[in-house]
Amino acid sequence: MDEIVEQAKAQLMMIEQIYGLKIMNRDEAAGHIAANVDNNRQVLTICSSLNSWILLNQRLSNEL
Repeated sequence: MDEIVEQAKAQLMMIEQIYGLKIMNRDEAAGHIAANVDNNRQVLTICSSLNSWILLNQRLSNEL
């Protein structure tokens, strides 16, 4: 489980760096992700979805 938490933290940190934002509860979010998955591949799927959501919403807010 610790490996999965660390993978989730790393993915969330990468999202922070890409978009120049700070996830205030990153450790808590990583814990929630890890508690609901079985492996690192599922972590990647969740974080990829989050990344896409942020990208889409960033583009939408820039168009307003």
